[in-house]
Amino acid sequence: MGVLKRKQEHEPITFKLPAALKRELEALRTRAEEAGFDLGETITAAMWRLCRQIKAELEGTPRPGRRANGRANGETAAQAQ
Repeated sequence: MGVLKRKQEHEPITFKLPAALKRELEALRTRAEEAGFDLGETITAAMWRLCRQIKAELEGTPRPGRRANGRANGETAAQAQ
């Protein structure tokens, strides 16, 4: 296996975040860049893990008391966190 890696094609994605989370990510990006890290690559890796988890949950059988979206009946997005 070689050491060289091919550059991956990147496309921007747009989605809405709570303002506080956006500010937190911007602050983390600044700190990461100052420390010599690439927050974008870290977020990309985390998104791949999240996609695999979501796919596994969607392919699984629904659990009793759960709706199709994986939340308990009557549970809001804020409660799910």
